Amino acid sequence: MRGSPPIQAALVAVGLLLLLIPLHRLTERQERPSSQVSPPVASKQVRLEVRTTAVPCRFQITFLGKTLWAENASTTELAKNFDIDFPKEGIDLVVDARWETQALAALQVSVSLPDGWTMDRTLWGRGTASDVVTFRQD
Repeated sequence: MRGSPPIQAALVAVGLLLLLIPLHRLTERQERPSSQVSPPVASKQVRLEVRTTAVPCRFQITFLGKTLWAENASTTELAKNFDIDFPKEGIDLVVDARWETQALAALQVSVSLPDGWTMDRTLWGRGTASDVVTFRQD
């Protein structure tokens, strides 16, 4: 064996400490100004329609982390208008529904724009249903 183990351990420790400096520079968070400025998206008047196969139904629709619409539905069809930023990439809505019945039930969410474009998504569940639904203009 050549050399002293404590000296070798100290050299390895020094080498690892020297590697710490470039590793820190590579992984530190830095605020960098955005090189691409995206144009603001104009809000559109969006009509949301909700249809359920079982009443009463408690539903909540969330958009960008904020509750957009929450209601206890006592009828099978409801509709409401909202001003929503609707980019060409589309929107994601988080839909949660709860029925008193444990039988299979459905909740249909429809999105309509003023230009006539309409799309719908359906959630199915026994007692509850929850999902993220995406509406994208093609």
